[in-house]
Amino acid sequence: MLREVLMVVQGIYIWYQKGYNPERLEGNILSIFQSFKSAYDSKNLKELSRVISDSYSGSFSSAKSKDDLLQAFKYTFDSLPSLVNINLTINVYQIVEDSGESFKSIVDFKSNLTLLLVPFQSLDSGRLYVEARPDNPYGIWKITSIDIIND
Repeated sequence: MLREVLMVVQGIYIWYQKGYNPERLEGNILSIFQSFKSAYDSKNLKELSRVISDSYSGSFSSAKSKDDLLQAFKYTFDSLPSLVNINLTINVYQIVEDSGESFKSIVDFKSNLTLLLVPFQSLDSGRLYVEARPDNPYGIWKITSIDIIND
């Protein structure tokens, strides 16, 4: 099974099997991933909070709630020296569900750390199950769950 990769937008990739048309990220889901990446790269907890649902539950970074997840991100960002920048890459391996009611996918996050534009470390989340749904009375899509996939 030969796999290929297609760049959707800068820093967000979708993997697909050669010979098949890759599924596409578009609309609300692409917007969520772009917003998440942008907020993460800029270490902006306020913007990350806007992308994550108040009803968030998951196991990523041992965070069971939105507050726990934001605290984990804050700890990570605060532990980095000020000259270290983050460049998050989101690899989408499979879209499990894409409907008007929910989006479920298998992804991984790779955080590439640079010091004065020189890459020096890469952190890999491993495979994750990400779920997003329309949230609040306005139907704004938000991430409701990020779970670690234990193989």
